[in-house]
Amino acid sequence: MTIFKQLRQFEHENVVFCHDKETGLRAIIAIHNTTLGPALGGCRMKSYQSEDDALFDVLRLSRAMTFKSSLAGLHLGGGKSVVLLDHPEQKTPELLTAFARRINQLRGTYIGAGDIGSNTDDLRHMRQTCPWITGLAEQDGGLGDSAILTSLGVFMGLKAAVKYQLNRDDLVGLRISLQGLGKVGFMLLEKLVNAGCHVTVTDINPKAMERAKLEFPQIQTVSNRDIFSVEADIFSPNAIGGILTPQVAHNLPVSIVAGAANNVLLNDEAGEVLKQRHILYAPDFLINAGGVIMVASEIKGEGLEVARKKVETIYDRTLSVFERAAHDNTPPQQAAVAMAVERIEAARIDKARHEQRGMGTTMPETTMSETMVLETTYEHGDTKNGQADDGLIRS
Repeated sequence: MTIFKQLRQFEHENVVFCHDKETGLRAIIAIHNTTLGPALGGCRMKSYQSEDDALFDVLRLSRAMTFKSSLAGLHLGGGKSVVLLDHPEQKTPELLTAFARRINQLRGTYIGAGDIGSNTDDLRHMRQTCPWITGLAEQDGGLGDSAILTSLGVFMGLKAAVKYQLNRDDLVGLRISLQGLGKVGFMLLEKLVNAGCHVTVTDINPKAMERAKLEFPQIQTVSNRDIFSVEADIFSPNAIGGILTPQVAHNLPVSIVAGAANNVLLNDEAGEVLKQRHILYAPDFLINAGGVIMVASEIKGEGLEVARKKVETIYDRTLSVFERAAHDNTPPQQAAVAMAVERIEAARIDKARHEQRGMGTTMPETTMSETMVLETTYEHGDTKNGQADDGLIRS
């Protein structure tokens, strides 16, 4: 499929290919939709088997970010960026600076944050060059590790699925098969164990499984391949996306699927199979929105507790999506997309109406003010080029 066919399929506004000869930078910034506000999304830095794989990844992820921000009620759009690394050592300070300059050229249309392969140290370094970087560590003026609230959001969504599917308010005694013990997966594991669940885990990293078994001796461990055949009440995918193919969905021995991994379903057919088998799927972009909610609160200058309370509303929002899916007789992921698109379309119509009246605004007022928070952090700097004179982040 050609690049423009993919853009038409995913309905992106803009895709930027970045290159820097001196550092070897190869990056793609995908801006899916900015109707609700600037496109927010993480900066993923990893190796890909091919450039086509990297493009497909950034297009799918940025599209999901649009739906995630919309469903979360944020004045933000959807974007994502990927930096293609030949090897981990290629991620040098010079390469990060070159990438930050490319983001800076977009003047806030895209706001970057942390993701796979990028940490708060990387973000701090990039922020010295570009104000459109968020998700910072607490000592740098941010709200800290977004995995904390991402795992909380997934936990709330999982509890909502249990309430809807099993009519239970607690998780005591439920069997969970959990794939992926990264930051979010491990924090979710802790919540599930504390809630009285019987958890079976897997990860491609043996050390991650050893750590989990050491901290939680009561859990069971299996190979990554065997996790799909573990009989459980809930399957929680927290690793890579695209793992639920139609075939896997047809054989999965669970009642609920709820996890933090992005783009869990390989395609819509997999979602249809789950629906036909009466397996309730909690859409990933709905329940893993804790991180983007936290970053949005950081942009607005809100505290961590304000962000936490917003993340807890994922419970009610998830129930609403399940109710909409039942009403429309569609899989939950389709209902979630429909709800997200409806909010975006309403904003688009409202924006067009304002423009016709001569107001000339291209962004909701609240969105513009949120965006300006990033500009004003450089109160003594040169906001024309997005850099502070001394490179310091100011509050």
